[in-house]
Amino acid sequence: MSPRRDESSPAVEPTVLLPSLALVAIGVLFVWSTTHDSPSPRWGRQLLFVGAGAVSVVAVGLVGMRRLVGLAYPLYAALLGVLVLMPVLSDGAAVGTDRWISLPFGFKLQPSEFMKVGLVLALARHLQHRGVTNTWRSYLVPFALTVVPWFYVMRQPDLGSSLVLLPIFVAMVTVSGARLAHIALVIVAALCLLPVAYFVPGLLEPYQKERVEAFLKPVPSLLMEARELRRQRNHEVARDIERDITQLKLGTGYQQFNSVVAMGSGGLSGAGLGDGLVNRSNRLPECHSDFVFAIVGEEWGLLGTTFVVLLYSALVGAILGVAHRTREPFGRLVCVGIAALIGGQALMNLGIATGLLPVTGLPLPLVSYGGSSTLSTLLGLGCVFDVARERVAVFFES
Repeated sequence: MSPRRDESSPAVEPTVLLPSLALVAIGVLFVWSTTHDSPSPRWGRQLLFVGAGAVSVVAVGLVGMRRLVGLAYPLYAALLGVLVLMPVLSDGAAVGTDRWISLPFGFKLQPSEFMKVGLVLALARHLQHRGVTNTWRSYLVPFALTVVPWFYVMRQPDLGSSLVLLPIFVAMVTVSGARLAHIALVIVAALCLLPVAYFVPGLLEPYQKERVEAFLKPVPSLLMEARELRRQRNHEVARDIERDITQLKLGTGYQQFNSVVAMGSGGLSGAGLGDGLVNRSNRLPECHSDFVFAIVGEEWGLLGTTFVVLLYSALVGAILGVAHRTREPFGRLVCVGIAALIGGQALMNLGIATGLLPVTGLPLPLVSYGGSSTLSTLLGLGCVFDVARERVAVFFES
């Protein structure tokens, strides 16, 4: 039996479209705010990336989810092959990593961003006809599909992108029927292994370990400790701590320290678009990409950051709503995976900007500057739009 489309479904799901457009618009505004005074303003390029992403949304609609079922494994294999060959394909000798492939006209491609969507499609293809995934053996293939790209992304090294693959795996196997006890055990085991990973030789780069150390010694708590020691007239130990504070401010903890300062200085309503002191003084590196949320806090204040968080909540909730309404397993799983991708990555980025998580290079979806991130996120949303548009009334045949 072939699938039947519900003709009452809208051409574009408004509950997904509106928060997506709002986040894209905020992204362009803050890329302008953070780069318009620089020798190379980037908001025009960001508009170009958004335009390319819009074309990709249309392209996904033309291909359709029924064809994507058959293309899921080939796309995954092609992206994995690119990740394996990144030491050869990338310009890593120049920048110290194997994350990007140079393209004409100064553009760069980051395959790990597209691997996130590729993993969603591959897991959905595998899990769609598996029924209930509730035995340890049934997790082997989904785990393998996740851990192989995770390994090659970590090797680049790109800790941020590799971490985003994990909530995708957890969310999709959970929806496919995994036992909550199994999922809880996996999460607890992962959390217990995180401290162990710090001591495994070669797993983390030296600069990544330094970022973890800077996170464990936040500047505000060190300042309070130094003041208390001064009050107790223990000046020698206080001087040692103050030297650590100076090193953190100027070294590994520099970005996160200035990010928290920027957000704290914004107050309730912020300094105004383009008028943030940290922004204008260029004290926060990568403020147009990984730390754009800090500039939102500085220039739009608590009201602005709350609005952005609500937009992400609305977007993820709308995508899960589409998943809830469709009975077709592949489309439902794709929606859950895209929701986990956007929601998980946004939470990690917000945690980094506010000092709640160690620093990793991770863009804020749809808001941060970046072609690969913007294009891959819009590709994922294109899949969601197509699932919502089809509103399949019966299951696809295997």
